[in-house]
Amino acid sequence: MSHFTLTFYFLSGLCALLTFLFKESKSESTSSDRGQSGKDYKNFRLNYLIVYLLVMTGDWLQGPYVYAIYKSYGFDLKQQAIFGRKKFCLLFALLYSTFCVIITSKNFYILLFGRILSGISTSLLFSVFESWMVSEHFSRGFHSSLLSETFSLATYGNGLVAIFSGLLANWLAEHFGITSPFLAAIGFFVLAALVIAVTWKENYGDKDNSKETSSLTQALKVISGDSRVLAVGAVQSLFEASMYTFVFFWGPFLENHHKSEEGLPFGIIFASFMVSIMIGSLLYGNLSGSRNVPLSDIAQGTLLLAGVSLLFPLLYPNEYTLFFFFILFEVTCGLYFPTISTLKANVVPENLRATVSNLFRVPLNACVVTLLVSDLTTSIQCLMCSVLLIVAFVWSFALEESDTSKKAAKIRKKLEKKNKLM
Repeated sequence: MSHFTLTFYFLSGLCALLTFLFKESKSESTSSDRGQSGKDYKNFRLNYLIVYLLVMTGDWLQGPYVYAIYKSYGFDLKQQAIFGRKKFCLLFALLYSTFCVIITSKNFYILLFGRILSGISTSLLFSVFESWMVSEHFSRGFHSSLLSETFSLATYGNGLVAIFSGLLANWLAEHFGITSPFLAAIGFFVLAALVIAVTWKENYGDKDNSKETSSLTQALKVISGDSRVLAVGAVQSLFEASMYTFVFFWGPFLENHHKSEEGLPFGIIFASFMVSIMIGSLLYGNLSGSRNVPLSDIAQGTLLLAGVSLLFPLLYPNEYTLFFFFILFEVTCGLYFPTISTLKANVVPENLRATVSNLFRVPLNACVVTLLVSDLTTSIQCLMCSVLLIVAFVWSFALEESDTSKKAAKIRKKLEKKNKLM
């Protein structure tokens, strides 16, 4: 049995143990949170998580086979708030399902159109669902502290469905062909759309804000007026740029230091990464819940640990240390996702959240493209990612409440008040 397999079993056992221990700790600390309000919140959370995990299952199910199916065909490929977030969630299901049908075509131009639909769908997936949930969370009067719990469970569940989807996709591809995972994904998107259509209420941002320039101007005002909004955006751009770059270099980096004649067990390694993300989400839930650690402290610790985890592989470059520190980096990813989502919900005005997030995707994409198109070795890419994470760590100190100016607070309150009146 390889050390990769042993590590996967160890991580799975650790994850199960932490799930049990933290669940017991959480039940003790929240035993007083009973009554109709607590029941309403749990029902709302379950409703959101069902939809979120269904769409993530569909996304994970076909994701690993996008490149493979293009290659098999002979190709070598190196305003939601205004119209209603529920409508855009349904649009996501339609667009992504259409892409999954289009991918079965062997026509290059049809496939190219499909990738455009896929890109739009992915943007909706990572913005509109969260925006709907946060807006609905506050409109129902739930306490803001409960957001951390929802985001933590979403990250935990995402790791779980990623493993399930990988196994299911592999079985489908082996028995029914390489296009079958895409067609199966449609089923999950349809189920999600049905749950959304029947159970979700519509919510909006600023309906009067029909001009994109107006929304953009307000977003820029908030970013320039509130150091915490700027810090959240900068941290998101820097961390996710490192994370997306990591996706491309971890495989070649491990292969370069793999001594065995047998190939790397990428399926086991991927599953280990996903379990590590689940462990990170459990740690976040415990830190933010039972231990009541400030979000800024969790963010700072996460970013520092992430930066170190991509720096040490350069100092001790062998297969075992690389895998260990890559596992550690994935744990920080599990800590990062619920942390940044909760920070955005607490700091960024609700009606401008999508605009602000999209603004910071510009430097994020610029960083990723620059690192990937440059003729850099995997070691240099890893070093650059570590540098980005250390910069994010330094910037994260601006997340502390004391750094928020009175002017920035007034801007946020004014915008949120305007949104409520619309």
